[in-house]
Amino acid sequence: MRPRELEFFSLFDAKPNQGLIEWCGRRAILIHTNAMGALRKELVQALGVDMAKVILTRYGYSCGHDDAALLQTFMNPDSIEDFALGGPRVHAFSGIAEVEPHIVEVDRERSHYLMSGFWRNSYEAEQHLRLFGPAEDAVCWTLAGYASGFASYVFGVDMICIESECQGRGDDHCAWTLKNADESSPQLLSLKKYFQPLNIKAQINLLESRVNERTLELEASEQRYRDLIEDLPEIVFALHATGHLIQLNKAGRQRMGVGVDDVPRLRIKDMVRPDFRDRAIGFLRETLTTAATTKLDVIMRDAEGQDFPVQLQLKPVLKDGKVVGYSGLAVDVAAHREREQRLVEYASRLEHREQQIQDILNDAVYMLDLDGRFTFVNARMAGLLRVPALSVVGRRCEDVLAGAAARRLRKDFDRRLAGKSALPFEIALSGENTKYLLEINSALLSEGGTPVGVIGVARDITARREMEKQLARANRLTALGQFASGIAHEINNPLGLVSGFAEELQCILERLPAADGATDIESLRRGLTTIQDQVQRCKHITENLLLFSRKQAVPLEPLDLAALVREQLATHADSGLMRGIAIELVAQADLPPVLGNPALFDQVLLNLLKNARDAMDNHGKIVVAIRRSGHFVAVEIADEGPGIPLDIVDHVFDPFFTTKPPGRGTGLGLSICYGLMADLRGRISCGNRPERGAWFRVELPLDEPVAEAGKP
Repeated sequence: MRPRELEFFSLFDAKPNQGLIEWCGRRAILIHTNAMGALRKELVQALGVDMAKVILTRYGYSCGHDDAALLQTFMNPDSIEDFALGGPRVHAFSGIAEVEPHIVEVDRERSHYLMSGFWRNSYEAEQHLRLFGPAEDAVCWTLAGYASGFASYVFGVDMICIESECQGRGDDHCAWTLKNADESSPQLLSLKKYFQPLNIKAQINLLESRVNERTLELEASEQRYRDLIEDLPEIVFALHATGHLIQLNKAGRQRMGVGVDDVPRLRIKDMVRPDFRDRAIGFLRETLTTAATTKLDVIMRDAEGQDFPVQLQLKPVLKDGKVVGYSGLAVDVAAHREREQRLVEYASRLEHREQQIQDILNDAVYMLDLDGRFTFVNARMAGLLRVPALSVVGRRCEDVLAGAAARRLRKDFDRRLAGKSALPFEIALSGENTKYLLEINSALLSEGGTPVGVIGVARDITARREMEKQLARANRLTALGQFASGIAHEINNPLGLVSGFAEELQCILERLPAADGATDIESLRRGLTTIQDQVQRCKHITENLLLFSRKQAVPLEPLDLAALVREQLATHADSGLMRGIAIELVAQADLPPVLGNPALFDQVLLNLLKNARDAMDNHGKIVVAIRRSGHFVAVEIADEGPGIPLDIVDHVFDPFFTTKPPGRGTGLGLSICYGLMADLRGRISCGNRPERGAWFRVELPLDEPVAEAGKP
């Protein structure tokens, strides 16, 4: 029998007069979903999320396993696939969720089984949202457990259900996948604990063991604390509320000339010079009333009768809101001031030395110990890693760097420790919208001939590589420009002949009125017209080639770039060039003038506007933004087209490179723009917008006075 043929109402028998409900011959009960929600809330609050997930998943697993056994008796499925699809029908009939299976794969020979689909109207996601709000992870624990138990019974192997999307965490629906549990994927390994039997006794024993371990740790910590107090160079003491000493550390006993047994007989007033005793007693009373840490400068007298100034610091010890004693510290003021002075002098020397080093060293420095953990990074290195310097110390390079960079640093580290030579190498780091290229030189660190780690110096060569790339592109463009100039001149001569002969033939045809209407003559006229059109197209191409190859000084003048762009946009709009395109201009106020050439900049702007228009198939919106960018003013043209594929973004300014179909572009437009911006001493760049579309940014330098050589 197929799942859809099974009449579930026939398996349901309600006997309200007897207080009985039966499902597949077994007693059942009706429970409101809020009751299950209350159970979930109690489990989460009492045991924590992870333990609640274990219990509810195991509950669902048991229900699914038992339902599969019952359903097999009543259903008599035609195939194992039909049997597997019975579970979703049971879920839907029970009001748990609407189940929509998408994939069912059964391969008994390889013991491979796979199912996936959607849950909609999940009661569990609904209750979790009601009680806790959106979760970070999937929350349909009983549903996943039920699917796992049902499928495990049906297929005869351990199956695990993974919920990849969940309405309980804000997704549109709940998506699930059933897989063989013996698959070695990390995701399944981490989920297996939720499907294993829960041993509460073992958990309690484990907790008791941890409590005992923690108790021993606390006792050891307390002993370490006592030892620390005992060995401190300052005088540390504890007082009873009456003022009698309970504890006095070794430094205090030696300074005061008393033994351990003498401490309980001492009072705070016995530790100070006689003329300070009343002040010490008043100090205790003041601390008792304020219940806060207080300080008092007094003179104490040591075992040899020598006076020494101290600062008493008392902190009340409270029990049930009442002061039962004090913990105190007597700081030797003279020694403290001397130490402070030495520290100030030492800090000043360090600061001066560090400043000297920073003045001469702008490279990033790091050190690794023998385990490959960072022991030091300077501020420059921390800045490149985009993390605070202290947060890096103690972590492995794999924990700080990602992917190939970590592997390359580890390879160099291993070679250095093995005593092998290592050449300088490069790694790439990614920041917010930026990438850094670092060149690293490393060396083995040793103390007394014993290796203790590796030191590395990283230099940011991003700008150098970019300059090399621009130089290579400029050289390539120069060579191509010379080649293009020669081609253009060679092509122009025969083009002139072809155009002249075609024009002469057209004039001859015009003087043959008797031939009007002849089919062959009309065909010849159309052909000559086509020749003239194609000649004009070729001339346009050669003009672009000559423009591309042009190398001459460009006169620059101060420009109001915002006004120039606004005027050019209006001109292009009136000409119908941007028909069907909405253009929005966003200009920063009070922009300074730039140096440029209005005619050349108009060529650049027109080319970029045409490209944006073509990318959107003559409909959409172009945003032109003008703003200051350091010592430049930038004009950015952003469209709503498909954007620039990442695999070609580095080639868009190459000559003869185009993504337009044949006949619609020569591949010279952006190359010409690149050359023109170089002539204008500006810059051009491109990228993709986060939402959709591409952007091209051109930057012209500000009209700033250039300092004469030798002048500051």
